[in-house]
Amino acid sequence: MTDQENNNNISSNPFAALFGSLADAKQFAAIQKEQLKQQSGKVVTFNSIHFLADELPASPDDSDNSVSESLDEFDYSVAEISRSFRSQQEICEQLNINHMIQRIFLITLDNSDPSLKSGNGIPSRCVYLEEMAVELEDQDWLDMSNVEQALFARLLLQDPGNHLINMTSSTTLNLSADRDAGERHIFCYLYSCFQRAKEEITKVPENLLPFAVQCRNLTVSNTRTVLLTPEIYVDQNIHEQLVDLMLEAIQGAHFEDVTEFLEEVIEALILDEEVRTFPEVMIPVFDILLGRIKDLELCQILLYAYLDILLYFTRQKDMAKVFVEYIQPKDPTNGQMYQKTLLGVILNISCLLKTPGVVENHGYFLNPSRSSPQEIKVQEANIHQFMAQFHEKIYQMLKNLLQLSPETKHCILSWLGNCLHANAGRTKIWANQMPEIFFQMYASDAFFLNLGAALLKLCQPFCKPRSSRLLTFNPTYCALKELNDEERKIKNVHMRGLDKETCLIPAVQEPKFPQNYNLVTENLALTEYTLYLGFHRIFCR
Repeated sequence: MTDQENNNNISSNPFAALFGSLADAKQFAAIQKEQLKQQSGKVVTFNSIHFLADELPASPDDSDNSVSESLDEFDYSVAEISRSFRSQQEICEQLNINHMIQRIFLITLDNSDPSLKSGNGIPSRCVYLEEMAVELEDQDWLDMSNVEQALFARLLLQDPGNHLINMTSSTTLNLSADRDAGERHIFCYLYSCFQRAKEEITKVPENLLPFAVQCRNLTVSNTRTVLLTPEIYVDQNIHEQLVDLMLEAIQGAHFEDVTEFLEEVIEALILDEEVRTFPEVMIPVFDILLGRIKDLELCQILLYAYLDILLYFTRQKDMAKVFVEYIQPKDPTNGQMYQKTLLGVILNISCLLKTPGVVENHGYFLNPSRSSPQEIKVQEANIHQFMAQFHEKIYQMLKNLLQLSPETKHCILSWLGNCLHANAGRTKIWANQMPEIFFQMYASDAFFLNLGAALLKLCQPFCKPRSSRLLTFNPTYCALKELNDEERKIKNVHMRGLDKETCLIPAVQEPKFPQNYNLVTENLALTEYTLYLGFHRIFCR
């Protein structure tokens, strides 16, 4: 209201006649207005913002209502801003989660124009999950609620290379990106995802760390599922992929990364044996190793890579239990059956003729009459070098099993004791006279020479001159009568039939037997008898 309008209002007011002049009436009105402001004016403070009523309310009640409405409107405004801020935060986090999942699993639901995507934080190539994208309709991003479904869909693709799409506008040919994203072997793919998830865990901000760990765990749980139900994945030989992955890791010097992955998968398999037991899952792996090793020769580098795989298995407590059960022969009384087991196939590898007198397909000393002495010496040195490495590997395998646990120790000693007992007939006179029958009943010379060399290495620590440990050998071990399996386990006695061997000095009286025997005694007895069975037939030819 202008001053002129205010003056007009006062002059037209009939009560203005009560004052001496119009100026007095104006002054009175101004004083009254100021007093009313001081009595009824309200100051509202919210988040350090002050609000003052500009005009007087008609009554105290109306004034309170007006202030209350102003507060309500301000609260609504702040809530809207807060919701908008949270929404932007959630969108940003969701975008980061989507990019992280894409980087780990190299899969996507977004097939939009690459030029429209930000190139930061996304892989150059991904497998587009078309069916899942259609199913989710408007959602073209991956999150923690659908990543498990997406990964399973990726694993079921028979040829993921046909579903690759560009995620960036770069036109540079990237063969490694194509290979990684289009990996057809699902066991190798899951291992690669595990490695990428490990890398993400070290790089992502703290708010994304739980999601990166969840992705890492997802690779392990899906690998467990793959091993438990391999039949649902078409044209995938899962166990061969496992062996090939380990073989590649040994040759590529990143074996520790693979074993870290396997340790977690093994743990997951042990915890879930409802579908298949752990031995049922892992026996096909040993079948593959058996089939591959039996065709290898002493001087082939590939043999030693496979032996390194077995060395890991004999160090890993759960795999070692499966291994010692796997090598048990179908007929423990048939000496030749031990040679057909996985451990027996390894022990049978040698530079000797596989069949005495048959030189065809023999890889050593071909045409010796036409070779110079120097050439023969070089080949001999080469064979000795490989044999030393070969015997060291066998020794390490036996040592691992003896030291790993009482269970694996008992199993491997039982295998050795039963093997020697089943092959005791090698020392009979007819063994050299009837080779056809001999090779059907007993293990080969190579088998025993290799086993003897490995057992000698086990005896080496206590066979040094003046060794105090050698004095702990108890000769009464050889005089023990037949024991049952439980007694053998308690007494640490695993050899059979030694009491029937001819003694140089007959016992005058029954010896006093101890409660149990130490490993020194068993090792020496096993080694001596192995060398006896191995060399007897060779010396008596």
